[in-house]
Amino acid sequence: MPREVKQEPISIAEAARLIVGSRPSIVDGLRQGVINFSALAEMIKGQVMEIVGRQSVNVDSIKMALMRYAEELKSKKKLLEEQITEVIAKSILELKNDVAVLTVDQKNFIVRFDQIFKSLNSFRFLQLTQGNETFTVVTDLQSKEKIVEVVGQKSIILEIEDQSVIVIISPHQIIEVPGVIAYITDLLSTNGVNITQIISCYTDTLLIVDRKDALRAYQILENRILSLRKMLK
Repeated sequence: MPREVKQEPISIAEAARLIVGSRPSIVDGLRQGVINFSALAEMIKGQVMEIVGRQSVNVDSIKMALMRYAEELKSKKKLLEEQITEVIAKSILELKNDVAVLTVDQKNFIVRFDQIFKSLNSFRFLQLTQGNETFTVVTDLQSKEKIVEVVGQKSIILEIEDQSVIVIISPHQIIEVPGVIAYITDLLSTNGVNITQIISCYTDTLLIVDRKDALRAYQILENRILSLRKMLK
């Protein structure tokens, strides 16, 4: 007969973290230092009692646990922000215009892949991403015509022209630092720039945007890179 495994009791601190950790908005508030600890401790007191299996719990114990958790979050946030700042500050930009985005039926694309592969040397720009049922092809306008000719217009599910590609070339740390892409996309979205596609290729991040937004998006990113470089001096 298997021996029953006795579960270790959950502490008040662990219970508080468990409850708060499931609520991203509260975690963000703790990280930003805008949460009233006393009010939050009172709010989650009932849940803490239920998890720890007690009829009564000291609110001050919950409050102290929340304060310690907030300090940890702030410390991690500061470190991550420093890492993100360093990666972006060391990045450089390139801009490529006259680009199109094609969404192609996967079956027809695979059948004709050899024909497309033979023309690779003549393509000015090409990025290929495979989905479950489609391929997304980002390429220059001249090469786009060759691809459409090979796969057939009926195989093209979606075609978006007048696009530009902003290439962000970053140091290798970008692979290990979380939040860099989120930082970049948030910067552009808050400035009203829509991103058609995002492609990651080792240390290169490719942002495909509408051509009419390309220069502004490039300028926004360049200004932020230059300002972060000044901060690191």
